[in-house]
Amino acid sequence: MTKQRDISILGNVTQADEANFSDREKEIARIGRELDARFLPQFERREFTYHHSAAKMKAYLPEGLHDDKNLVSDQNVRMSYNYFPARNNPETAETIFVLGGIYNAARRADFFAEGAAENFNVIALDYPGKGHSGNLKLPGDYTLDTYAAIVRALIEEVAPENKFHLLGNSHGTKVIYKMVEQGFSDPAWASTIIGDMPPETPAGPKLRRAWRNRERPFSETMEEAVRKLTSFLAGHGAPVAQEFVVHDFNHGFEKFTREGYGWAYDPNSMHGYADEYMAPYDKWDAFKKIPTPVLLLAGETSNTATPDAVQKMLEARPDMSLMLYQGVGHYPELVTPKRIAEVVTWVQHANEIKSPLHAVVPADPEKGLVLQYVQDNTPPAAAAVAKATQQRKLGGPAQ
Repeated sequence: MTKQRDISILGNVTQADEANFSDREKEIARIGRELDARFLPQFERREFTYHHSAAKMKAYLPEGLHDDKNLVSDQNVRMSYNYFPARNNPETAETIFVLGGIYNAARRADFFAEGAAENFNVIALDYPGKGHSGNLKLPGDYTLDTYAAIVRALIEEVAPENKFHLLGNSHGTKVIYKMVEQGFSDPAWASTIIGDMPPETPAGPKLRRAWRNRERPFSETMEEAVRKLTSFLAGHGAPVAQEFVVHDFNHGFEKFTREGYGWAYDPNSMHGYADEYMAPYDKWDAFKKIPTPVLLLAGETSNTATPDAVQKMLEARPDMSLMLYQGVGHYPELVTPKRIAEVVTWVQHANEIKSPLHAVVPADPEKGLVLQYVQDNTPPAAAAVAKATQQRKLGGPAQ
């Protein structure tokens, strides 16, 4: 386990800051510290070195700078990830790699990892420029090609002894598409979860997201920051349970000397992301070539995985499973026990299910999936048995 200072908000508040907390901020601090006391014993933070070749910089730097050895040099970047061992059998358990959204540090996956670690080892990655991972030099270094190379290096570093699964939330799915384009394939790669990111994105949301990612809004107080984050996540489609918001704030924000509280990331990472996002984006070929069963988690009101995009994905891959989350935009967060268990159960049985799962996920986190089944090739005599078996494994009434 790597020892390093706590870079969270609450790990760095001064006594003077805390003495001036409002009642609401005292409550935020209490919740945040209770969550850390709950999650920290469950994982180890580990590191590996990613080697970023100087040759990659020459793709975007003017030729006149190619010989500048002070600028154009190889980068050895320390990458951080959190390892949650399976509670029952870490030596023999399969592994789920969690690749978050562009804003997300690895700690955002704590809720999911806690639930999934009942049966799986879980790895959550800090992208470069976020969490405990180091920065790359310039905006042009932060490309999907680089993110995909880092994830491939992570898988090589972890070297799972058994099957592994990739879960991509938003930007994390784009990284998976790029890995496929790079030719990544591994016989141990067993399933893929796509978090609300189709192989193309509508022009309007795409451009707005690109430009907004260049901004970094700040809040003067912790109370104001949590209030704004609550509003942002509600519009984004995530569950806005107080615990989740506080935890995301504590490990996704930092306090700046002059501006106040804001998202914690290397600004170059967002400029690089925005620049790439405004370029033509077509990952349909990569989507079709994902060599595993695929599950799409789509928000009912998402402006990214729109109904048209979801339908096009189903037509491109009739074998794809779908969970459609009622009342959710972009993108479904896996936070509550039932929502986590549904996805984990699909992962456990993805290679056994004869036909893809289509399900509506109720807005009420206590209600189970409403399952729908599509036609498969099971012989008629065995169809009823296959359907009953799938219902028993995944839960919920067949429609």
